[in-house]
Amino acid sequence: MTYAKQKPELKLVISIGANIPGILGNPIRTIAAMRPQIEKSIIDWIFALNNRKIDSQNFDKSLSFQWAPLFETDPLGGPIDQPRFINTVLVVEGENLASITPNEKAAISLMKKFLELEKVAGRERENTEIFWGPRSLDIDFISWGGLQIKTDTLILPHPRLSERNFVLIPLAEVLSKAQGKPKRISSQSIWPE
Repeated sequence: MTYAKQKPELKLVISIGANIPGILGNPIRTIAAMRPQIEKSIIDWIFALNNRKIDSQNFDKSLSFQWAPLFETDPLGGPIDQPRFINTVLVVEGENLASITPNEKAAISLMKKFLELEKVAGRERENTEIFWGPRSLDIDFISWGGLQIKTDTLILPHPRLSERNFVLIPLAEVLSKAQGKPKRISSQSIWPE
C-alpha cells in the first residue's frame, strides 16, 4: 500500500502576553493595540522574504491570522507577587508563507521585529536581574513548521512549550476552530479516568 506524501504544514505559532500596564494601557488594551502591528510585521517580513515577487494587491488575502481568545493565567516563575498575565496565541499560515523554506536567518529576522514591537509597547529588557518578571508585552516565537534552531537569539521550537499551559490552551483553541473540537466520550469500564 502506498500513501501520498503530505506537504508539511508551515505554520507560524506566536505567543503574546502581558501582565503590567505599559504606554498603551492595561495588558488587554496593550495586546489589542499591538494585534494589527504584529500582523503587519509578519506581512512585511513575508513580503521581504519573497523578494517582493508577489502580488501586493492580494497578498493579505493569502494569509490566515488565527487568534486565540484572551486568557488570564497565573505567572510561571519570577517574583511571586506579580500580577496575573493576559495571554493569547496567533497561528499564521497561507500560500505566501508556505512559499518560504523555514530557515534560521529568516526566523531571527522575525524575532527581531517582535523585540522591536515589545519596545514600542514600553517593554524594558535591560533589567536582567529579574528573570520571568512582569512585562508590558512579551512576544514569544513558538514554532515555524518543523524548523529547529538553537542560537543566543532564538530557540525553535520554544524549549518550554510543553510546560506552558498559557500557550497550549490558547493554541488548542485556535487549532480546534480549524479542525473541530474532539468529542469527549463518557467514562468506560475498560478505560478508567
